[in-house]
Amino acid sequence: MNTDTSGKSHWTRSLRFRLTFWYSGVLAALLLLASALLYGGVSHTLRAETDAFLTSEAQSIAASDPTEADDLVEAIAEKPGTSRSTPDGPLLFDVVYTRLVSPATKRSLAVSPNLNTHPALVAALDPLLTLPASESGQFSFAGPDEERQMRVLTTPMRLGKAGGWLQVAVPWDHNSDVLERLAVLLFLGVPTIILLAGTGGWVLVGRTLQPIGRIVAEAERLDADSFPEALLPQAAESDTEIGHLVTTLNRMTTRLRRAFDVQRKFAESQQRFAADASHELRTPLTILRGEMELALSRPREAAVYQATLASAIEEIDRMSRIVSGLGFLAREDAGEMSPAPFPQAVDLRRLCSVVFEELTAKAAHKKIDLGIVATDAVFVSGDPDQLHLLLRNLGDNALKYTHKGGSVTLALTPDAVVTVTDTGIGIAAADLPQVFDRFWRADRARTSEGSGLGLAISKRIAESHGGTLTVSSRERCGTTFTLTLPRIDPPKMGTTEVRK
Repeated sequence: MNTDTSGKSHWTRSLRFRLTFWYSGVLAALLLLASALLYGGVSHTLRAETDAFLTSEAQSIAASDPTEADDLVEAIAEKPGTSRSTPDGPLLFDVVYTRLVSPATKRSLAVSPNLNTHPALVAALDPLLTLPASESGQFSFAGPDEERQMRVLTTPMRLGKAGGWLQVAVPWDHNSDVLERLAVLLFLGVPTIILLAGTGGWVLVGRTLQPIGRIVAEAERLDADSFPEALLPQAAESDTEIGHLVTTLNRMTTRLRRAFDVQRKFAESQQRFAADASHELRTPLTILRGEMELALSRPREAAVYQATLASAIEEIDRMSRIVSGLGFLAREDAGEMSPAPFPQAVDLRRLCSVVFEELTAKAAHKKIDLGIVATDAVFVSGDPDQLHLLLRNLGDNALKYTHKGGSVTLALTPDAVVTVTDTGIGIAAADLPQVFDRFWRADRARTSEGSGLGLAISKRIAESHGGTLTVSSRERCGTTFTLTLPRIDPPKMGTTEVRK
């Protein structure tokens, strides 16, 4: 048997054993107490009924009102000495012994006929005459042997001017047999009941604790790679403590599974993020190194060095945009972005106008027709800097993928819906689900100057403001990005200014 360092058996420390042990112990104590009370009650009842019978016998003799010893002898001789009954019902005795004794000489004045044949019993009754007795008499046990199987009443009896002692005795062996059988029955029955109750309790507690055993077994098999929806099915005893425990553990398991899923997705996104980031940063670093090495390979004219430095600045700007985007997304992932609802009211019409002004020069340089459609002021609750970055990213993206002679339109509706529509190269239907992924760009656009983070950042800004950002596109027909934000009533005070 397996034991621990303290020497205690493992099963004796189990909850099942302790519950069964205490249950059986309490039951044993109650049964022993009940047995003692039952045995004492039966013994007391038998003595009381026997004593009542003896008192009745003495009273029946006294009722004859004897005036002489001869009258009392005659009254005692008339007693049949066989089965009698108590006033409360039948109480059978094999024989009844009666005698009258002189207190002075200790000589029997009158003896029932059946007592004359038992001199040993007469000798056993003589010591009772020396015991102090009240007027109602003294009850005691006596007998010719050590078992003292006689119940005796010794009571004073007036006989004319003189007095005497009247003794009435009945055998106690029948009652003794009853008590002995009762003791044997209790001695055998109580341990049997305790054993059966303990066995039943062991089985019952085992069945009650069975769900806990299943919980332990399931918990041992838990693995972060295959976490279940619930640790156990709902317990049948839903209103019991075990049922509540199972329900609580299932809820905890569900929360843990969700946490593991989030952690797993986060780890996967971090791996993909790190891989894409290293790829995106490797390209400008490689270009920088190549151009620098080329410039240093032999002496060149100042214009060549200036061109090399200008190209280096462009690559550095590109890396700066990547690092800035990475920092924004890292802060958003860490929950450091301003939580919605935002306390500031932002005028979307003014914000669209600012973005339009900023993009005008770039659109003119690429000979793209840039337009804006905005009517009345529309207010939303948000961070003006983040919303400005969102709209600027959408505008830059539209200009980036629109050819010379195309058009880009920025439109605002009274329902706080902003659309940025271009007539550019469009996006293939198979690529639309990946448009908002970090560092994703269509294969034919991988060589463009973008960092691949603008749309991902825009999507996160829209969601943090309680809005949505969607895209629809057809190849070679253009693309439309739709931003929908919760509209608020115009503020009574002024609106937040947008920093350019």
